[in-house]
Amino acid sequence: MGKFTKDTLITFITRVFQLIIGFGIYVIIARVLGPEKNGIYSLAVLLPAFLIIFTDFGLTSSIVFYIGKKKYSLKEIFGTSIILSILISIFAVLIGLIVISFFGNKVFPGVGKEYLFLVLSLIPFKFFLALVVNILLGIQKIEKYNFIQLFNTVIFLLLTIVLLLGFHFMIKAAVLAELLSLFVACIVLFFVIKKEVGGLIFSFNKLLARDLFSFGCKSYFSSIGNFLHLKIDMWMINVFLNPLAVGFYSVAVILSEKIQIIPQSVGTVLFPKVASEEDGKVLKEFTPLICRNILFITLFVILIIFILSYWIIVMFYSNAYLDSLLSLRILLIGTIGLGGYTVLTYDLAGRGKPMVNTYIAVASLILNIILNIIFIPKFGIVGAALATAISYNVAFLIKVFFYSKISGNRVRDILFVKKSDFQFYRNFFILLKGKIT
Repeated sequence: MGKFTKDTLITFITRVFQLIIGFGIYVIIARVLGPEKNGIYSLAVLLPAFLIIFTDFGLTSSIVFYIGKKKYSLKEIFGTSIILSILISIFAVLIGLIVISFFGNKVFPGVGKEYLFLVLSLIPFKFFLALVVNILLGIQKIEKYNFIQLFNTVIFLLLTIVLLLGFHFMIKAAVLAELLSLFVACIVLFFVIKKEVGGLIFSFNKLLARDLFSFGCKSYFSSIGNFLHLKIDMWMINVFLNPLAVGFYSVAVILSEKIQIIPQSVGTVLFPKVASEEDGKVLKEFTPLICRNILFITLFVILIIFILSYWIIVMFYSNAYLDSLLSLRILLIGTIGLGGYTVLTYDLAGRGKPMVNTYIAVASLILNIILNIIFIPKFGIVGAALATAISYNVAFLIKVFFYSKISGNRVRDILFVKKSDFQFYRNFFILLKGKIT
């Protein structure tokens, strides 16, 4: 428990700093661009995100899994990962060029093609960072893994301040700031990992690639389902409404998603631990402890943000974004289930059960799309928030049911905090005090 708590604390503190810095980035972008241009920007950066998730093939999780199994050398994994990131990035960019050239106006109505072409430049760097950084996670170098994430965010903030506040270059400036920050972060990441693994075998290992794709494809549709569940509502709002509505809704999404630093911090450390854990008793008891306490903490944080939501929007985004308020409050309710869902997803993936995640993710995505089609034309962005909140919590309850069957744990042990759990908080705050002092 000691190392896990320490790694989780480090990850949590890093994610808090990322949250604050990332929040500052999006506040600057939203205030400088205004609701409509912010909507256009939010839609444009969805394109590389969509392309990366559809061409990822689950490789990010499979790298962590195979490092834990120690079947291949780290130098081989490093070299093959770099080659895969280059090849897949080229493939993703080509698909993007085709989509923009022939279907851009239909798929992204109201978004200029120049912005869509520009954001394709983000793909090689975003994919390299997302894929290769998992080597640090796999070898459980949590501090360096977190450093890379934080470093990228800090550079992004500095460039955003210079280009948007300093020169007022608008949407293209926001994209350029992210591009330059990714470029620098990728260079730093390369040398950090090269030092950690003791070098680089820059050759394509076919057996390793086959294993990575074989395992990754089992979680591929789960990753797609989870991502689309988070992002497709913004795209559908633009289809049914307009970029202005997306600009309002994106603020609600960003604020509600920031709460996910809690389960994501824990899950980041949980995945490699579960993948390498050999003691079945420890594995059975550990994740329920984490899940029920994450639910408890998340609920507390959500309650605070729910109460302060009006002042948060006015203070940081201005009165121009108050149309986001009701959507934000509804999304906060949905975030309760999303926290527990995230933790259980990492556990099942670490157990080598990615197909369970896939089935649930696809089913919940279908539910989300159906509800969006029904609710958005009737209730606008509030309808999108309602659809997302319902589908999040339904997906979580389904995942709890299947996880309890697979792990042999009782549902109440997964959901409800116990008196004995408060030792966990004592350990956490002792470590936190030690880090501060």
